[in-house]
Amino acid sequence: GQQKEAEKMLARLQEISGNRYVTPYGIALIYAGLDNKDKTFEWLGKAYEERSNWLVWLKLDPRWAPVKNDKRYGELLMKVGLLKKSTPYIPQ
Repeated sequence: GQQKEAEKMLARLQEISGNRYVTPYGIALIYAGLDNKDKTFEWLGKAYEERSNWLVWLKLDPRWAPVKNDKRYGELLMKVGLLKKSTPYIPQ
């Protein structure tokens, strides 16, 4: 049901991205919803590289729940400046 819809949306966004800007943050969210952690962090990395202003919501947005236990999530929070290096990230 929803997985097929998400996959259709990903295909559509990839099609659109040839002509218009598509934020990597949004693509990463779709992959997070599909529980594809590697692709999620690949696209979050792209969002970080382009200094996406959406990353300020990374710590607060509940849609990141599927990846909050992944160590890459805490690492990204530190890179973005949402978590101090001396403060361990403890998922809630």
